[in-house]
Amino acid sequence: MSQSLTVSCVQLNVHDNDREGTVRRCLDLVDRAAEQGAKLVVIPEMWNGIGFAVPEGEDIAEPVPGPSTDLLAERARRHGLYIVGSLYATAQDGSRVNLAPVIGPEGTVLGSYAKSHLFDAPGRVDIPVGVRESDRVRAGSDLPVIPTEFGPLGVAICADLRFPEVFRTLALRGARIIVLPSAFLSPRMDHWEFFMRARATENQVYMVAANQSGTEPVSGLTFVGRSMVVDPWGTVVATASDGDCVVTTHLDLGLIDLTRERFPLLAQRRPELYGELVSRATATG
Repeated sequence: MSQSLTVSCVQLNVHDNDREGTVRRCLDLVDRAAEQGAKLVVIPEMWNGIGFAVPEGEDIAEPVPGPSTDLLAERARRHGLYIVGSLYATAQDGSRVNLAPVIGPEGTVLGSYAKSHLFDAPGRVDIPVGVRESDRVRAGSDLPVIPTEFGPLGVAICADLRFPEVFRTLALRGARIIVLPSAFLSPRMDHWEFFMRARATENQVYMVAANQSGTEPVSGLTFVGRSMVVDPWGTVVATASDGDCVVTTHLDLGLIDLTRERFPLLAQRRPELYGELVSRATATG
């Protein structure tokens, strides 16, 4: 297995009232990432223009494989790379989920993750509309790690970032890189970078996050942008500012092992002390 991997984060201003244009811009940015040598491309949450602004009652979910993922699969085959992004999808039981399929270089879905911590913020005063993602989709119930040619890949989605247990579980299951398709809202830029660096440092993994950027014109929601890559020491090694763009960097996979050898944090855990972490009975707030 190579000790170097080129990754790209695709940052996108998603327009729920121009889905065709949004998808076209996203695919163009994937092409640009491929031109820059990327073998792993992460695109935002709800990259296909079906998001919070879609009217209640409209069918928001697609099958996977389906129309949107077929477009990604064609790009993955054409360029010989992995692509991960999330969309509202129909689960096997017929329910709707926020799903992040991992599409491999042959154009096949290698595995997928359904968002486990939905974004419910009906009372926030710093966004123009209330948001209850649980009104639209159900939460996922597993934290899979997907085998790839560059090692085990963990996947989380946006609001999961606020729950450190997700990332610790992925690390304990073998993840060395964790990707995060996101639609992280402004003005919480400070939270965004803080959580990204903390999750990378705590678990000694690379964090690779692609975020929506700018204002979605229908809902008026504004997104942070600042797509970024953080290394196992917690250093931001690549970051975007605002607007549609591609951020590309090279990961030294040997740094994961070096970090874990020097600071064996996962081996020093004391699980017998952490019972409350998995007990709903002790939850407050």
